[in-house]
Amino acid sequence: MIKILIADDMEDTRTLIKKLLTLNHGKYEVVGEAINGEEAVSLCGQLKPDIVLMDINMPVMNGLEATERISIMHPSIDVIIMSVQAETEYLKTAMTSGAKGFLIKPVDEAEMIHVLDRTFEKKAKVESHMPIEANKSAEIISFYAFKGGVGKSLLALNTSVLLSQKLQKKVLLVDLDLHFGDISLMLNKHLEKNILDFVDDGADVDQLPQYLYHFIENLDVLFAPLSPEGAEYISKGTIENVMTNMKKKYDYIIVDTGVNFEDHTLYALDQSQEVMVVSSMEMTSIKNTKLGIDVMKSLNYSGDKVKIVLNRVEEKYGIKVSDIEKIFEHPADLILPESKKAALMSINQGQALALTKLGKQSKLYKKLTKWIQSKKR
Repeated sequence: MIKILIADDMEDTRTLIKKLLTLNHGKYEVVGEAINGEEAVSLCGQLKPDIVLMDINMPVMNGLEATERISIMHPSIDVIIMSVQAETEYLKTAMTSGAKGFLIKPVDEAEMIHVLDRTFEKKAKVESHMPIEANKSAEIISFYAFKGGVGKSLLALNTSVLLSQKLQKKVLLVDLDLHFGDISLMLNKHLEKNILDFVDDGADVDQLPQYLYHFIENLDVLFAPLSPEGAEYISKGTIENVMTNMKKKYDYIIVDTGVNFEDHTLYALDQSQEVMVVSSMEMTSIKNTKLGIDVMKSLNYSGDKVKIVLNRVEEKYGIKVSDIEKIFEHPADLILPESKKAALMSINQGQALALTKLGKQSKLYKKLTKWIQSKKR
């Protein structure tokens, strides 16, 4: 069955298209209907249709903007634009937004079926050439800091986004700061299900996908509890069970840890192939990071495993990168520039920096992207 989402603010149009598809053509399944572009974008994450039939003129968010967002967030979903306007400029604009096809309204049944079939055949041909990975075991990268407020969560989130987009890897982001996790707030999704719901419901690990938030194509998120007391009910065994089983389903697991050495944190660090230790250029952060690096040495973490990340680097405030490297007795593995405006805007608006226009113009985005691309293998 080819799964179809219909996005049109006119109920009569949605009803007609649904009738044409379901009554006369058994290979189509209408999985949902949206009355505006914003709802269409949201339903794509929930329903994962193969194709969206998208009206171009809708309230709240028009079809072109919705198509552009879907092409970024869900690149495996194809969009076919519908419009009463047949001018070439409309067609060009639709294709520029990421649409794979164009239909003139009122929709002709034969033409609609032809465009749907052609679009799906192209999609299937591309997917048939994608390699199938056997015995998948995710690489685990943990972001750790010995002081709060250094940008650790921002880096964990945007690393996850870039791995899923730039490398087309399947990524799970785990907010393991069980007391004060910020990832749900940074995505403006603090009312979504979280790991405490999974524990409270007594769910089996096979049911965990029901408790993940599907953010964009190839990226799922497991949120931390909403309040600090929720951490008391989440054992190391729960984290171990989650990580062990999820390693089989993803290419990368990105862990945003808490600023602590509790059992569940140590388990994540032990399991990680890379521990990204984040420090700012501020002296208290440098001092804590130096002490922390010594702790990690006592845990027998190798130099290849522990990576030093200097975030918000700006040398005009009296300390240089070379000075910090001498203090750490370890070269900085990743040096990220100050991008205060883009970072604050993304956090305050509940959007990942790597998905915003301002964020993509920032030095931080460019440097982080370069680092991600170096991971191609």
